[in-house]
Amino acid sequence: MRVRNIATPLIFLGVLTSPAMTAGDLVPELDFLTWPAAKYQHYYETSNYIAEGWRKLGVRVNLNPAPFPSPMLGMWFKEHKFDVVMSVLSGAPYRMEPDFFTNAQFNSKSRLPGDWNVGEFSDKIIDALGEKQLGIYDANERRKVVLELQAELHRAQPEAIIASVISTHAINTQNVDIPGFEPAPDGLRSIWNLMRMQSKQDFPVRLGQTIDQATFNPLAANTAEDLINLSLVYDRLIELGTDGKPRNRLAKNLKIVDDVTIDVTIRTGHSFSDGKPVTASDVKFSFDYFKKWEASYFKKYLERLESVTIVNDDTLRFKLSQPYAPFILHTLGQIFILPEHVWSTVLEETGLDKPQNFRNDKPIGSGPYTLNYWKEGQELFLSSRTDHYLKPGSDLLYVVFGSAEVVGAALKKGSIDVSLQPLVPTIVKEFAKEPNIKLFRTYSNGYMAARYNVGKPALKDQALRQALAFAIPYAKIIKEVHGGDATRSASSIVPINGFWHNADLELPTFNLKRARKILSDAGYSWDDAGLLHKPE
Repeated sequence: MRVRNIATPLIFLGVLTSPAMTAGDLVPELDFLTWPAAKYQHYYETSNYIAEGWRKLGVRVNLNPAPFPSPMLGMWFKEHKFDVVMSVLSGAPYRMEPDFFTNAQFNSKSRLPGDWNVGEFSDKIIDALGEKQLGIYDANERRKVVLELQAELHRAQPEAIIASVISTHAINTQNVDIPGFEPAPDGLRSIWNLMRMQSKQDFPVRLGQTIDQATFNPLAANTAEDLINLSLVYDRLIELGTDGKPRNRLAKNLKIVDDVTIDVTIRTGHSFSDGKPVTASDVKFSFDYFKKWEASYFKKYLERLESVTIVNDDTLRFKLSQPYAPFILHTLGQIFILPEHVWSTVLEETGLDKPQNFRNDKPIGSGPYTLNYWKEGQELFLSSRTDHYLKPGSDLLYVVFGSAEVVGAALKKGSIDVSLQPLVPTIVKEFAKEPNIKLFRTYSNGYMAARYNVGKPALKDQALRQALAFAIPYAKIIKEVHGGDATRSASSIVPINGFWHNADLELPTFNLKRARKILSDAGYSWDDAGLLHKPE
C-alpha cells in the first residue's frame, strides 16, 4: 500500500495532530452488525476485537448483534442496514471458481437488495476487470486478470479480510461411519460426504447444527445451509466435486460446441419423487423459470444465458449471449431442476404474485432424498431414495440446537452422530482425547471479513477504509478467539485456492502508527479526547 510522505506530525495524547489543520466533523459512529454471542461466540468476539482496535484509532463503534438467520440475514442482504457487517462466508467447491469471491461480490451491477454486493460498492476499474475475466476461457490468461482484480480490491478495501477459518467437525464413531470420506472445502457438509454417511444403529444418521433450514423454495434460497439441503432434494445437471471440478449428475454428457454454445445430454429413466419422469422439458422449464422470475441468488449466473432449446428427448442446447467462463460450474452446477408439472401452475393454484413466496413445504424433486418432515427450529428428516443413481447411504435427521457448545455436548453423549456445526475452537483439544470421537479439519475457501457499506457516508472514503485495515488485531483474534485455527489472507480468494490466489499482496498487520499516518495524510485529525474528525 503506497502512502505519501509528509512532515513529521506532532504526537499528543497518543494520537496524531497537526498545528495547521482545522478539524472537520466527527467521523460518524459505525453501526457494526454482528452475530449473537450466545450461538456464535467466536464470530461475536471477532467483531468485538475489531471494534476495540478501531476505537483505539478514535473511531466510535456500536456493536449490534442480531439473531441469525432472522433478522440478521435481512439486515445484511436485503436491507443493507449496517455500516459494517461481520461477514462470514462459508467455503464450498463451487466457490473455488474465482468469480464468486471477487466480481460477484463487488460488481456495481450486484448492488440491488438480495444480491451479493451487500456493501453497495462501486469502482469502475474493478467492474471492468470483473467483466473482462468472465469472458476468458483459457485459465492461464484468465488468471492474469483475476490477479489484477484482487490487487485492485486490495487497493480499494471494500472489506477488511480477517482470516480463513479452519473448521473442525466431528462424528461419534460408535454410531456412524463415512466410508470413502473426501476432503472438501465444506467438510462433512459436502453432498459427497453426506451421502456416504452410514448409521451403525437402527435409526437415521443424526446431525447436529445451530441453523435451521430457512426455506425449501429453490427460488427463495440464499444461504449455504439452504442450498446444501436443496441439493439433496433437487437434482442439478452438474455437481461440483470436492476438488472444485465438475462431476456429471443429472447430465450424462457435456459438449462445448463453441464459446457460446453448450449441448447437454441428460440421464433417461429417472423420476421425480412423485413418480413422474424427469424430461428435457423439465430442464428447459427450470432454467427459463429461474431466469424469468429473477431468483436473486441465481440471477447473476443466468444473465448471459440467452436461450435453452430442446434438441431431442435427452439433449438440450444452451446458448449464451457472450462467452462466460463460469457457466459450467456456476450455472449448470447450481440451478435446481424443478418438476414442470408442479411449478408451472403454482401461481394459478395459490394466487401468489411470484413463485418466491411459495412455501413449498412438501417439495417434489428428483434428488437422492425426499423431505419426510420438517419441524421448524427443531428437526428436519430427509429420507434416502433407494432408486436414485447416486445411491445415498442412510436417512438423515437434522437436529437444531441453541448453541455450538450444546451440539458438542450432544455429540460426546451420543445423542447425535455428527456435528455439522464446527466445534468451538477452545474445546477441540478436549474432543481429540475422546476415544469415540473422530475429528475432521476443514481448510475452508471461505473467509471472515468486516464488510463495509460504502453506500453510507461513514465509509465512502477509501483512505479511512485503508486505515481501518491496520487497526485490527489479527494475531490476537486468531490466537485468542479461534485457538490458532485460522489462516491469514490479503485477498478474498484465500491461499487454499492456490491457482487463483494473489500471494503478492501486502498482508495488513496491527499497526496503529501506520493507520494514523494514512489518515493524517488524507486530512483527518483528532480532538483532545482522541476522537477522529473528517477532513475540513
